[in-house]
Amino acid sequence: MPLKNALANVSFDDFANMLMDLGALGSPAELHGLLCGQLSTGQQLDTDGWLMLASTQLQLDIGTNNDRLALIGLYEQSLAQLSVFSFEFQPLLPTDETSLELRTVALGQWCSGFLSGFGLALDYQRQKLSDEVNESIADLAQISQIKSDEMVDQTAEQSYMELVEYVRLAATMVYFEFNVPKHQSGNTQSLH
Repeated sequence: MPLKNALANVSFDDFANMLMDLGALGSPAELHGLLCGQLSTGQQLDTDGWLMLASTQLQLDIGTNNDRLALIGLYEQSLAQLSVFSFEFQPLLPTDETSLELRTVALGQWCSGFLSGFGLALDYQRQKLSDEVNESIADLAQISQIKSDEMVDQTAEQSYMELVEYVRLAATMVYFEFNVPKHQSGNTQSLH
């Protein structure tokens, strides 16, 4: 299956349903954030490593081959979006048809997952954080604490969209900091 089509038709809701069927403890947003945090440090996992991380994070046994393929597709799509350096990256969040309250919770979960993945994978001995990365990490930590009742006035929808855009750009910038651009390193690596 071509890399760019790995998750072309999979939505947040599809992933949420799959995880619920598996009895997962955690959300698709948190899992995706964890993955992107890991990738942002330059950490790339093989298939078994990624599936083990997902299984541990969600406290579940990966079910069918379709579940495995969906998780591998999530990895490949995330790596592809981050590594093309064209700002096409999108956090896995509920659609605009979902209530603002649930979208806000998911955004906080995504940021929390990103911080966890980043913290777990960062090599503190060899990788130093620039001022820009420190600022982005601090901002993502603040956003991870957001409460759904904080988004209640008439500008709440606009504020949410601005936060998502900031998170998207911050994650991409952190990835850029620790990863060599594609044109300098060859093709992106997919799971084998």
